[in-house]
Amino acid sequence: MSVTLADYNNRWDAFGGYGYARFNTTIGHASKGNLMGFKAQVTGWITPVVGLTASTGNYYGNVGVPANAFNITNPAISEHLFLFGPTFRLLRDPKYTVDYHFLLGGTYGIFDTSFKSAGVEPNVLNLPNNQLAFALATGVSFDYNIKPNWSARAIIDFEPTRYGLAFQKDVAASIGVVYKWGAIKK
Repeated sequence: MSVTLADYNNRWDAFGGYGYARFNTTIGHASKGNLMGFKAQVTGWITPVVGLTASTGNYYGNVGVPANAFNITNPAISEHLFLFGPTFRLLRDPKYTVDYHFLLGGTYGIFDTSFKSAGVEPNVLNLPNNQLAFALATGVSFDYNIKPNWSARAIIDFEPTRYGLAFQKDVAASIGVVYKWGAIKK
């Protein structure tokens, strides 16, 4: 029995899934933390190989801070990205595809969730203050087509952000499902 898989003539695809980010503060001693959450993307395909993507990544976790007079050791932080840009299908096969994307936008970082009531500013703990900042994501996604309209997707990204005066060189990964619909008019 033959199974018909993707023909890549869909106008839209929507992704949703689990997201992971390795966050690096780059302030002082470069605190690092593993953040987890969710990622969502919608791509409008202009042609079968060129599309425009809107993406959001919402990550939550804890990051270590140096010893301090406030006895704050592992505060909760969160990062909320909103990005837009082109996506290109590099490889197309009935069973799988590989895409490359370059997305620009911003992120809102919240770094004082655990100690807001203490009246301590995050920068005292070598964390950025809560702020809107520049962000980008460049990376690849791999889709394994399950049915003509459904795929499993894995995404690997380099996601630098710029909180304060320095760039943070973060990496991120996501896994989830894609639904495809509509048709590109010929």
